[in-house]
Amino acid sequence: MEKTIFSTLLLSVTVLFMMAFVPQGKKETVDNGIGPIKSVKLGKIDQDLVDQGNSIFYSKCYLCHDVDETKLAPPLRGVAKKETPAFIMNYLLNTAEMQKKDATIKALMEQFPNVPKMPDQQLTKDQARAVLEFLRTIE
Repeated sequence: MEKTIFSTLLLSVTVLFMMAFVPQGKKETVDNGIGPIKSVKLGKIDQDLVDQGNSIFYSKCYLCHDVDETKLAPPLRGVAKKETPAFIMNYLLNTAEMQKKDATIKALMEQFPNVPKMPDQQLTKDQARAVLEFLRTIE
């Protein structure tokens, strides 16, 4: 038993050591989605934006999205840590095109095949930014 554990540990350390010297190639590009937002500068949480985003979320998004449970669509807790701010805003502003062309969204749609496509919510950039700020608070 000890020999198996030691062998497994030695193999793991060897693989990790070798990986440190193997060229990793190009870094994957960051998926900021498809749309008008190229980058978003974030600072401290802006409570006014959070309040606006909360209102928008519960009037336009909550029918399908919950924070912690799957309703018609996936829960959104932690999404602001998983995706870039630009990605989230672009999806809110350019929903249909991203559903057709963005690999991340297409993969998500495959995970939830019985979920209808997200409709375009007709948000302004300011409203999308407010929703992003709200999503930042539910990490």
